Amino acid sequence: MKIKILAAIGALSLMASSQSMATVRTDIIFPSNPVPLPDLTGSFMDVTYNAVSGAFVASGWTTDYNISDGSGGKTDVGVSQTDSYILSATINNSGAYNSEVLTGGTLTINGAVGDGDTSVTLLTANLVTGTAGTAFGYGDGNNDIFQFRFNVSGGTLADDFGGTGTTGGVTLAAWFNASSGDHPFTGSWNSNFDSNGSSVGDIDSFTVPEPTTTACFLLGLGALVCIQRLNQKRSSR
Repeated sequence: MKIKILAAIGALSLMASSQSMATVRTDIIFPSNPVPLPDLTGSFMDVTYNAVSGAFVASGWTTDYNISDGSGGKTDVGVSQTDSYILSATINNSGAYNSEVLTGGTLTINGAVGDGDTSVTLLTANLVTGTAGTAFGYGDGNNDIFQFRFNVSGGTLADDFGGTGTTGGVTLAAWFNASSGDHPFTGSWNSNFDSNGSSVGDIDSFTVPEPTTTACFLLGLGALVCIQRLNQKRSSR
């Protein structure tokens, strides 16, 4: 009986692990709050999208930088000198509705944090390519949210984010305002949109830990080890 129970736990845990690794279609791929640390923010973001070229660009200024204080809280390191915060992506919208594909893109953040008095390249990253719902997400929570995955490629804060190749995430609230002259996002990537009239969006880049997948895998692996040991004990009797 014990063996059957452990086998069931192992199978279910490994199944949960494999499902969490599988592609699951959702509009929003990161929770908007809380944001994992470290996180590097930007404000006064201008967002534009050209449906013909597929070019999506969000540009603004660095605003703040927060890191873990080592005891579960956070330390606001601050930004001593703001500079450019630019996300550039190319999205192929030629497929069926809601099947857009991000084919390439970069994230480049410049500024100075802490006691720095000279702007430098804080973080560079390559956007993860792939379909909507995996590589990037979007939705409308009354502030037109866009989200992207990225892999760290460089910058003075690269080690804070886990080093080169570490996965991160970006959440962008565009805050389109038609009364200010914007052309809001309507949910379709086959139409142009922009926030040139207001440019009040905000953006947040952060690390993306995946503890659930790891925990499920380890639980399943542990159960299988227990099963093997029980089998060995039974066979030695």
